[in-house]
Amino acid sequence: MGILSRELLHFNRKMKIVALVIGLSAVVTLFFLWRYMEQESMGQNAAYKAPMHVYSAAEKLMVREKFDRALKKYAESARMLQQIPGIDLTTDFYYAIVNNAIGTVHLRIGIYGKDDKSVKLRSDLGKNRDEIIKALGYFRMSVDAYRKWLDLNRPGADELAALAKSRVGKAEDKIEMRPFERYERALSVSLTNCGMAHRYLGEYDEAERCYKEALKLWAENKTAKHNLESMLQVLAEERKASEKVLDK
Repeated sequence: MGILSRELLHFNRKMKIVALVIGLSAVVTLFFLWRYMEQESMGQNAAYKAPMHVYSAAEKLMVREKFDRALKKYAESARMLQQIPGIDLTTDFYYAIVNNAIGTVHLRIGIYGKDDKSVKLRSDLGKNRDEIIKALGYFRMSVDAYRKWLDLNRPGADELAALAKSRVGKAEDKIEMRPFERYERALSVSLTNCGMAHRYLGEYDEAERCYKEALKLWAENKTAKHNLESMLQVLAEERKASEKVLDK
């Protein structure tokens, strides 16, 4: 009974972290979405308005754990974006956000199951590998789009140095993020989700790489930090348990 209680305690801690990654994904992407839309796109291409309205409806369904309905809404938003003439989907901010969101639904289903809300042991999580692999595919599309845009638009060293100098002494809430910074933070979120998918596929080295890259891009990404620490702690515990078994 004591072993079971400890395992459930471990699970409860990990469950909070999984919930955090899903919750942060929704909150952060919405933040980037509306700020970027307000400042950059709405005045230039109002065609974004309708698909992103559908996206917002999907986010609300996701929070309410209506996963099937959320997935359909996200997919509808993606199709609407695909029909907008003249946009490059391989670098489009909104399309990357929608792909990340679709991946988040599949990741959640892959880890917990679609409808089962019963308490599980840690060993019972992540059983649906097909859903997790599917999630990883969507996360990678999101990551690729952010990377490509940043490769084309990230400022050079001199401009970055001048930008940092201009911000010295300014309060954080008075600093307006540049477009490349929004892309870097959005990339950090998608990399964190990649890390979670790799973790539940048992690909721990790749998960660690994703988490560390996410933190390099955005040091304040608490989800990446907590998930990396949690994974390394669990792996250390498992190594110690294995060593004890071998010593007997």
